[in-house]
Amino acid sequence: MKTPVSPLPLALAAALVAGCASAPPAPAGLTAGRFVGLNCSGGKTFQARYAEDGRSVRVRAHHGSAELERRADGSFAGDGYTLTPAGNGLRLQYQGKTEAEACRPAA
Repeated sequence: MKTPVSPLPLALAAALVAGCASAPPAPAGLTAGRFVGLNCSGGKTFQARYAEDGRSVRVRAHHGSAELERRADGSFAGDGYTLTPAGNGLRLQYQGKTEAEACRPAA
């Protein structure tokens, strides 16, 4: 005689896996799947697109474009760029120098 398996533990396990697989929230002002223009202090601008899966951000900036990979600290980095969420918006650095700060979506 077979013991019936309850579907409840399987459903709970599937929900847990699905919850872990969801993308982290986008950095302030970025939208998954589309480029957003950002205005920064000093009149600087750049564009960024948050990936649907939350693993990267694509930037188009003064020094070119690059795909930045998510780091454990919540920032994104790649090809000399670092994008960091800050209290006053986003900060974009290139090769260790701040290129733009206090960046928010263009109105």
